[in-house]
Amino acid sequence: MLKNIQEILTKAQSLPKQRIVVVAAHDEYVIEAVNEAMSLGLVQPIMIGKQQEIQKLIQKAGYDLEKYEIIDAEDDEKASFLAMTLIRNRQADVLMKGLIDTKVLLKAVVNKEFGIRDGKILSHVGIISYDDYERILFVTDGAMLIAPSIEEKSHMIENAVKLAKTLGYEMPKVGMVAAVEKVNPKMQSTVDAEAVVRMNESGEIKGCIVGGPFAIDNLVSMDSVHHKGINHPVAGKADILVFPGIDSGNVFYKTSVFLGKAKSAGIVLGATHPIVLTSRADSSLTKLYSIALAVVYNHELQNVGY
Repeated sequence: MLKNIQEILTKAQSLPKQRIVVVAAHDEYVIEAVNEAMSLGLVQPIMIGKQQEIQKLIQKAGYDLEKYEIIDAEDDEKASFLAMTLIRNRQADVLMKGLIDTKVLLKAVVNKEFGIRDGKILSHVGIISYDDYERILFVTDGAMLIAPSIEEKSHMIENAVKLAKTLGYEMPKVGMVAAVEKVNPKMQSTVDAEAVVRMNESGEIKGCIVGGPFAIDNLVSMDSVHHKGINHPVAGKADILVFPGIDSGNVFYKTSVFLGKAKSAGIVLGATHPIVLTSRADSSLTKLYSIALAVVYNHELQNVGY
């Protein structure tokens, strides 16, 4: 069980350097994060996009231009195609979004001819680390799937569990988040939670323990669990929080970061290699942690397999 996000960065530093390909890399904040990751020995960067702009931004920041491989691309579609080709040819290990519309990049990822989609769905898994909380929390999905179906939620869990296992979790505890702890036919989140729990109990969802529906306090606070007399292995001890939709997942994630002062990281899973897909509002530190998370995940996935 990881206590904080710094442990992921430390783990990444102990692994062989990986090649990160940045699509539309002409973005000063992305370049800052990539340079920091490179200085820590995490990655070797391949920057695709408007070559002259990339060069100017690197030089303006005072970084060593010779340490960057830069590939010129006249538009975002071309840059995306080139990145997919590098990954498919095993010339790059991690994909990162630069100054490009997410839809354009993901369209290339799922392209049947040259894309790198591997799983049944693409989903985002965020990691939240609080200074005053005993462990990190995995959060899904606050960025990709708007209103996931029961089947999509099962695949979200599969992606999140795979990530957790690469970080050393043998049997992650998965909590289905709702507003209450009992199934209410008028609350779809509770109905879905019950269905997903049954899928876990029947063996359709493997490698984890799923519990729910649970309100958030009953997933992260043993005091709340004891007060309500709940008896379940996931109650108060959840590792992975599965939110009913993008609204609740996104609000929880961003409230944790901007008001709760939590540290965070996040990657998109469901492709052959991890995708670092951060927001422009994310700090350079969040981008760095996300790169570190992708490095650890990809190394374990390619060398150990899960």
